[in-house]
Amino acid sequence: MSQDLKARLGGVLVLIIGAVIGWFFILGPLHQAQAGAPTVRYSLKAMVLVPACLVFGLAFLVGGDKLAYRDAERKRLTPLGWVLVAIFAAAAALCYWWFKQQFAALGYAS
Repeated sequence: MSQDLKARLGGVLVLIIGAVIGWFFILGPLHQAQAGAPTVRYSLKAMVLVPACLVFGLAFLVGGDKLAYRDAERKRLTPLGWVLVAIFAAAAALCYWWFKQQFAALGYAS
C-alpha cells in the first residue's frame, strides 16, 4: 500500500472518529435537551476534537501524503499548516457558539 493511500485512508479514519465523537458528545446531548431532559451533560473537549478531526481529516483525504503542513527538519508548521490551524480554531469557536446558542434557545442556562 502506498504512502499516499495510507495518508488518505488515515484522513477517512479521522473523519469517521470525528463523526462518532460529534454524534455521541454534541448531537446526543442536544437531542436530550430537545427532548426536555432536566439536566444534560456534554463535553467541551468534543467542541475541539470534532472540528480538528473534520479539518485535518479532510486535509489528509484531499492532500494525501503530499500535504505539506509541517517542516519536519525545523519541527515547525508551514504556512499551509498555520492556515489549517486557523481554520480549525475558527471552526471550534463556531461549533462552541452554535452549541451554546442551541442550548440557550431551549432554555438551558450555561
